[in-house]
Amino acid sequence: MDLKEIIYSLKENQALLHYNISTFEQIKAGILAVQETKIPLIFGVSEGERNYLNQALVKKIIDFYREEENLEGLIFLNADHSKSFDSAIKCLNLGYDEVLIDGSELSLEENIRLTRKITLARAERKTLIEGEIGFLPGKSEIQKEVVEIKKEYLTDPEEALRFVEETKVDLLAVSIGNVHGILPYEPQLDFERGKKISELVKIPLVLHGASGLSLINIKRCISIGFKIIHINTEFRKIWKEKLIEELNKDTVTPYKILDNVVLRLKEEIIKYQKSFF
Repeated sequence: MDLKEIIYSLKENQALLHYNISTFEQIKAGILAVQETKIPLIFGVSEGERNYLNQALVKKIIDFYREEENLEGLIFLNADHSKSFDSAIKCLNLGYDEVLIDGSELSLEENIRLTRKITLARAERKTLIEGEIGFLPGKSEIQKEVVEIKKEYLTDPEEALRFVEETKVDLLAVSIGNVHGILPYEPQLDFERGKKISELVKIPLVLHGASGLSLINIKRCISIGFKIIHINTEFRKIWKEKLIEELNKDTVTPYKILDNVVLRLKEEIIKYQKSFF
């Protein structure tokens, strides 16, 4: 099955984990997790991550594992948070499974125009196009201060419906109080707003900023229509902490240092895969 077929085959209490990568160890951990669980996983690469890894190279790596490790229909690649048409079209032309065109910082009209341009450029490709409406504050880091969530940041359900109707996106990322990064407290989510958006737009929703949310609240989001759950900062934190621990051991052999980092990440990926699927 392709990504769209998998998403639409999910039950009411199921969703896919979206896991961002910027190192080979992170990729390997995801591959090992999928080989063990046989549960589909979306690998995400933001513009910064694509610049670091090389957007064409990471596509070739994922394709290699699909073909050589028999993981077709289990691993997928998303061009996460593409801020411009040029950034998005490069990944569309490379054959990414999904492209998120993020015009959430633009006016509604400008966001619609930019997103519509990408959906038109898709032509006959099977690549899913994700749009984003509403603003998510914060950044993919451990944050020590309060992040203000203004009412105008939250996605307006009627605007979301207009956006979907005019852009023809396949997936929609929205703001219901979720925040990028891990805060010193758990953000309060507007579940009723999320439910209303889901009922109006009638396409799968995407939850960004799930790091730092309780599993109970993530599952509540899944139950109201969120079918892809983005977790990034939480995995970055695990990667760094485990790497520091391993670097303090009495060896200079890279694979001996990195192997336990891979295994620790794999454990956490599997935990979320099994929780969501």
